[in-house]
Amino acid sequence: GRRRQQGRMMSDFFASEQLRVDLATRAAQSALMLDAEDPRVALTPERVHEFHTLFPLDAVVDEPEVGALGCTSRVYKAVSRIDGNTYALRKLDGVKINVDHNSMRKLWGELQHPNLVRLRNIFITNEFDAASNALTFVHDFIFGAMTMEERYMRAGDTVGDISEELIWSYIAQLTSAMRFVHSRGKAIRCVHASKVLVTPQHRVYVSCCGVLDVIGDKKAPLPDLQAEDLRGLGTVLLETLCRSIEASQSHNLSASVDYIAAHYHPDLKDLIVYLISQPGGPGQTTIFSASARISGRLLEQLDCTYQHMDHCHAELAKEIQNGRLFRLLVKLCMIIERPQRDTPAADSWSETGDRYLLKLFMDYVFHQREDKDRPVVDFGSVVQCLNKLDVGVSERILLMSSDGQTLLVVSYADLKACCERSFTELLIAGSYTHSGGFGGRSFMQQQQPGAFAGPIGYGASGGGRAGGGGGRMGGEYEGDSAGWAAQPM
Repeated sequence: GRRRQQGRMMSDFFASEQLRVDLATRAAQSALMLDAEDPRVALTPERVHEFHTLFPLDAVVDEPEVGALGCTSRVYKAVSRIDGNTYALRKLDGVKINVDHNSMRKLWGELQHPNLVRLRNIFITNEFDAASNALTFVHDFIFGAMTMEERYMRAGDTVGDISEELIWSYIAQLTSAMRFVHSRGKAIRCVHASKVLVTPQHRVYVSCCGVLDVIGDKKAPLPDLQAEDLRGLGTVLLETLCRSIEASQSHNLSASVDYIAAHYHPDLKDLIVYLISQPGGPGQTTIFSASARISGRLLEQLDCTYQHMDHCHAELAKEIQNGRLFRLLVKLCMIIERPQRDTPAADSWSETGDRYLLKLFMDYVFHQREDKDRPVVDFGSVVQCLNKLDVGVSERILLMSSDGQTLLVVSYADLKACCERSFTELLIAGSYTHSGGFGGRSFMQQQQPGAFAGPIGYGASGGGRAGGGGGRMGGEYEGDSAGWAAQPM
């Protein structure tokens, strides 16, 4: 008999609702476009370089203030016409280029790290404003991200509601990114609350990589630049925990440190003081020595990372199984009750032989009824039956025609063979395409009459005969799909 899967909900077969919402939000952000009445339309060209569908990420219309980069800038979301991916364009005005920007593009483009926003391209264009050229940096677009300043330092936010577990996650990610860059003889140079991005899933990214290497002071010694990175990291952590961009100001620094000491573990206060004060000097205080001081905390974050990977693999496994069943259903729907035209076999192909068995199977899976003719709606049973068909197990089931005049005992292995043979006939007779276009033609359009009698010849009335195998309804079938019996009611 049929067994129901106990204790499972329909949602158990699909990705979690939160993941679905996150991916839907990502898709919605990819499609963002400006309204015609939006005042930012005047500042947004239709196309720049290879990019189109520009959408400004700055809410202000007026000229932006000079920020951490030492110049004014505007950021746009844009789609590349070359690869179709979404990128962030940062337009800088009135800057002086101190080095060959192409060499910097190549250098930073090769640095790939999960917590760095990768630099893709640098170019100069007047497509933003025909009256002046603008230096433009192309970075990966981080969907759903906000800056640390926007997320944690807005006016009116309460102080102290950031968990210690979360802040250590941020520290682990930022420390990892900085170790990666410093170990390759570079400095990030833009560790600032307005340039560190955080997503709703608490992933942290350092943006604007490579910008100051092009427009900044090229004479600054590398140890000094790396020391400034460390000081910037400590400052970002301090401002985030105190929920104020003013927390790192010299007149507030002592009170800010006291607040952290009163509300968080001493390890956190010691790390921030170590990064900002750098007691050993630029040569002694490095990201490597800072990492050694918190190695235990970093290992705890590694455990969380592995747990998250396990969760992601479990969610992926669900969708892989769903994709496998989707492909099976596509095959079945292309075969069953397929309308054919202009051939004598048109009225019988989809109702005879292998196709007839598959039609009864679909009724068995999707159209069962209980006592008093109540429809059975059992999602678990549907998934179980389709899985057995996809694998082709030896288990047998009883199929019955809609009029109740025909009963067939058949195994899932036989049904799988029927499906494969019928679909192969479609491929032979049609024009196969998987590119998403309507590239195929109607099956049997160019075939000779009777060309596809099929290996099994049972019609809807149960009076056909097996192709080449003999036998009739009511006796054991001895053709290619041996293993099922048929008898009339």
